Amino acid sequence: MIDYSKEFASLKNKGLTDENVINALIKHKEENPRILKSIYPTEMYDKVNLMCRNYMDITARFEVDYDFIIDIEKFKNTVICCLECAPFMHSQVIMSPIAPYWKVADYRIDDMVIFKEVTDIEKARTEFLKNAIPLKCNVQMKIGVFICENKTHFVFYWNHMLFDGGGFKAFWSDICKNYTLYIEKNIPPVAFSSGSRKYTEVYKDLPPDKQKQAKKQFIGISPKQKKSLPFKNNDKTDNVIIVYREISETETKKAMEFAKNNGATVTDLLIAAYITALGNISGMTADDDISVACATDLRRHIKDLSTIGYTNHVSFGHCALKRKGENLTETLKLVSEKTKELKSDEFMGLHGLPLLNLAYKTMIYLQAENVVKLFYNNPTLSVSNVGNVDKSGFEISGKSPCDALVVGAAKNKPCAVMTCLSVQGRLKFSMCLRGNEDDEAVLNKFFDEMKKEIQDI
Repeated sequence: MIDYSKEFASLKNKGLTDENVINALIKHKEENPRILKSIYPTEMYDKVNLMCRNYMDITARFEVDYDFIIDIEKFKNTVICCLECAPFMHSQVIMSPIAPYWKVADYRIDDMVIFKEVTDIEKARTEFLKNAIPLKCNVQMKIGVFICENKTHFVFYWNHMLFDGGGFKAFWSDICKNYTLYIEKNIPPVAFSSGSRKYTEVYKDLPPDKQKQAKKQFIGISPKQKKSLPFKNNDKTDNVIIVYREISETETKKAMEFAKNNGATVTDLLIAAYITALGNISGMTADDDISVACATDLRRHIKDLSTIGYTNHVSFGHCALKRKGENLTETLKLVSEKTKELKSDEFMGLHGLPLLNLAYKTMIYLQAENVVKLFYNNPTLSVSNVGNVDKSGFEISGKSPCDALVVGAAKNKPCAVMTCLSVQGRLKFSMCLRGNEDDEAVLNKFFDEMKKEIQDI
């Protein structure tokens, strides 16, 4: 049983100001004792992302903007409820060589939510997004709530061990729904997911015979890619560079129609434009082979998402072309043919998961990390399309986001991962890199070429 007076005082101290919400949250915690633990194990995808600290800063970044001013007190109350329902979000990552784990840490809401009124949102966004989450931080996400010109800009960065883009969508959708019911009907915001974070959830809705086959997909698909953006060197630096571009609504509509008329998807078009732009600035010829990794949301295999917690469920497919094509149209055709081939595989994205699980299950973590590195090649060239974010899932009091931006983890050179989304009919893409001014110039040139290719369709 929970000591009511002690828990009440603790929630007050964390910044929860509404006594009605405090009472509802205590009752919710009593009914869900699994969220009362002080230590949680790291799941397989937690360990995979932890291993990736060797290639990047394992910090994901996102922004969602709304054309109104948030009630900051009620928003903070909502976020506290979310943290209490998903305790690993306010936990430290303890790096045990045997088995890393989440250790629940004390916090105050101002440790996580930073509220400011600003006059230059571009500057505020960039400065905020260049930060990273230390593993020993008491909260594993930071939310900048910036008010500028009567708009609310929610800017996030979080430890990628928490969740991927799909996990963020689930998290933010829950925040939006809970906040809306709270502010409109005074319903306590405690309806947050505390579901499973295990990678095995990807199998649960497959027929029994397909489950058995899926769990035998041991072959890893992580080919080496020699080509990269033309950086001058691969010297390591902690400086974070963020470059992004936007395609107007009219140009985006035209590009989507072009892709559709060529039997391709928007993601196909992004990959083709990526390859074409790379060729334009690196001197690749039409006969050069190239492979671009494409993030695959494994939730595609899950019919019932209600049992899934905030976590990572992502893998990579590889669009490997024997030649890149003479122009964007030809490259798009080659990309579309390849991705259709990948999608025809009923176990798309599930290859290699049993191999990862075997390594982490049969060895201590430190050994497993070193073994996994032997067959895991971090993609040099990669595209991750989050998709559309202005759907009803992101509505607050009936209002959809007026803008959004996704920015991936800061990669070490030569890795160049482009993250993309569409919002209010506009296409936006970005890259985040640890580099210097010369590297930033390369990224800007690359994106100028890519934007031009799409605009000239």
